[in-house]
Amino acid sequence: MLEANTFRSMMLVGGVMSLAIIIACFFVAPLVPVDAQAKANYEKIMGAELGDANHLTGYQAILFTVQGKARGTTEHY
Repeated sequence: MLEANTFRSMMLVGGVMSLAIIIACFFVAPLVPVDAQAKANYEKIMGAELGDANHLTGYQAILFTVQGKARGTTEHY
């Protein structure tokens, strides 16, 4: 049987690795599907080409929401 300190250390390492995988998936894994209109809006507002991508990552979606709302409320006269 493992000693208590060894078990706690292994649990800490496992927890850190799990958290790292979840954070990496947030920045890498495609989560939000986009259609042609949403793709055009994203490329116009963000100034970035999506290419053949049909999905956005969680980070891209949140960044697009924040910047899109800030730019969408600007009134032009």
